[in-house]
This record gives sequence, C-alpha cells and structure tokens, in this order.
Amino acid sequence: MPRAFKIYCTACKSRATITRTERPLQGFSRLYCSCNNPECLHRFVMNLEFSHTTRPSLLDKDVFINTLISQFSPEDKAKMLAALQKETSPNK
Repeated sequence: MPRAFKIYCTACKSRATITRTERPLQGFSRLYCSCNNPECLHRFVMNLEFSHTTRPSLLDKDVFINTLISQFSPEDKAKMLAALQKETSPNK
C-alpha cells in the first residue's frame, strides 16, 4: 500500500483533510485543508513544492541516451556502433 503523508491542523494539531488542490506551476501545489476536529474546524492552505530528485526516473533513460548520442561526431557514433555490435555478437 502506498504511503501518504498526513496533514495536521496548525491550530490544534489534529488531523486535517485536503479538500482541494491547485497546481499553478509544475512542481508546486496549494493544498486547501480543513481540520477534522469538530471543536476547531480551522481551514488553512499549505504549499507543497518539489525540491530535488534523489534517484532519476527509469523513464528518463532513453531521453538521456538520445541526448548524449546526439552530441557525438559521426565518427564517434560509428565507433560506438561497432563496439556495440561487437559486444552483442555471439562470437565475442
């Protein structure tokens, strides 16, 4: 089961619920929250911001490889292709 972070009321420290989310920018969200404590019922907005990557996505690998290869000269591309073909041939 995936982990979800818990929101706590800034007034009474009880659990709160996210009632609405706005995403004005990529990597930034405004979380509109409401306190679950019936004696408090505080409503507040929290900001959630992307900070940095700790492990790159496996989905980015192909983009990275294509970007890297595009920077090689035609001669270097030919050398790389020859090396890859040699590496993957059954007669190593």
